[in-house]
Amino acid sequence: MLNGLLPRIITALVMAPLFVWAIFDMPTKYFSYLLLAFVLLGSWEFSKLINLKNHLLRFVYSLSIVLIAITVSNFESIVPFVMYLSIVWWFVNLFWVVSYPQKTSTWFDPVLARLLSGVLLLVPMWLALILLHQNYGPSWFLLLMLVIWAADSGAYFVGKALGRHKLSPFVSPGKTIEGVIGGAVFSMSALILFLQFSEEGQTVMLTDYAGYFFLILIVVGVSVLGDLHESLLKRVSNLKDSGQILPGHGGILDRIDSLTAAAPFFIVGIDLL
Repeated sequence: MLNGLLPRIITALVMAPLFVWAIFDMPTKYFSYLLLAFVLLGSWEFSKLINLKNHLLRFVYSLSIVLIAITVSNFESIVPFVMYLSIVWWFVNLFWVVSYPQKTSTWFDPVLARLLSGVLLLVPMWLALILLHQNYGPSWFLLLMLVIWAADSGAYFVGKALGRHKLSPFVSPGKTIEGVIGGAVFSMSALILFLQFSEEGQTVMLTDYAGYFFLILIVVGVSVLGDLHESLLKRVSNLKDSGQILPGHGGILDRIDSLTAAAPFFIVGIDLL
């Protein structure tokens, strides 16, 4: 177990501080380019998950997603529509995850559905993260990251220690209901620390606390859905990881799968509160 965890821990110790530095020190314009690089790499990995075989076709598809993201970002009036479209799309993904394997062919067989799913997976995430960094600042961006990391870590450790009831045995047999609850508790703790000790968190009115707690519960729930969605893709494609670029973690999509779902919900929720 230690041998498996060691590369994962080393990668996290190297990457996490660098990413936190980027969050706080890079202007949104340049930070968006960094995130766009993740989108490009994630698109490349996603093209493999949907069984695109030709490398040139995979490159064109990946580049197309990046160009679509940049184009949409230049038309601010349609960005809110893209955010709400993403939320609707994640409810469709919930149907596919819950109905696996009976209904998988309704999504995976049509080529157009597979191609569009990559656009809807990565473009809204990128737009949501840029909006969050630009409109609310690095601290709120870091809060989202901490919520996702806490949910992931809490689910892993609590699931290992106490997990008994499978969450989605056909899609991801290792995930448990107890793990999800543990992840939610960890994420709530991250929110409490943010509200109590950060300068931005202390500006939140006490009367608004309930709304933020409810939002974090939703974000944790959809982050699990994002994880299950990628697990479903890997299961259908018969792949263990989306890639091997991050030692101990797999590919880029293996690290941002939760974020693809959580980011649009978080920015919409923050806007509404």
